[in-house]
Amino acid sequence: MSRQVFERYLRSHEERRLLACVAKYGDPLARRDHAWMRLMRHTGLRVGSLAALTVEDAQEALRAHRFRVRAEAAKGGRGYQVPLNRKAEAALRDLLRIRRELGHPQTPEAPLVMSRNHRGMSIRSYQARMRMWCARADLGVQASPHWFRHTLAKRIIERSTARDPRAIVQHALGHTSIVSTAVYTWPDRDDIERAMEEAS
Repeated sequence: MSRQVFERYLRSHEERRLLACVAKYGDPLARRDHAWMRLMRHTGLRVGSLAALTVEDAQEALRAHRFRVRAEAAKGGRGYQVPLNRKAEAALRDLLRIRRELGHPQTPEAPLVMSRNHRGMSIRSYQARMRMWCARADLGVQASPHWFRHTLAKRIIERSTARDPRAIVQHALGHTSIVSTAVYTWPDRDDIERAMEEAS
């Protein structure tokens, strides 16, 4: 896996700054974006899997306290399950509430996250909205939605008290091999900057 992959994550202060910036805006589209960003951050979903979610998927996840990423919506066609924490469940409820506020149909097969054109948000739309919010928050990095996946993995490696945090990341991200997860144990931007400062 490319070294570049693990440089694409949000530091804690960047994550706080981005989400605080989006939260300042009270319009429905900003609240929608804030909710899907939090959902991605706390589940590690790929943007393609998020774009494929339906109202029924969200309702089922809230009942089961876990997401079932369907095979057709997962990379490599391999489905997997992701446990939901409280923050992920709150983001899901917010997305369902915003759909109702905007008058979108609540049919089970309808897309969970809707665009202003009354269609499911496309991957390009997620990417464009993320670029817009990063610029508005003056982050200094051009993050894509996929950065939330790497950010979740980094936080688990940093903060988990589990015996093997790598195995937790492997399960949470739906990796079939622990080799794919090994990149998250490599030195990252913060580690390298600290080491360089210590060596000066």
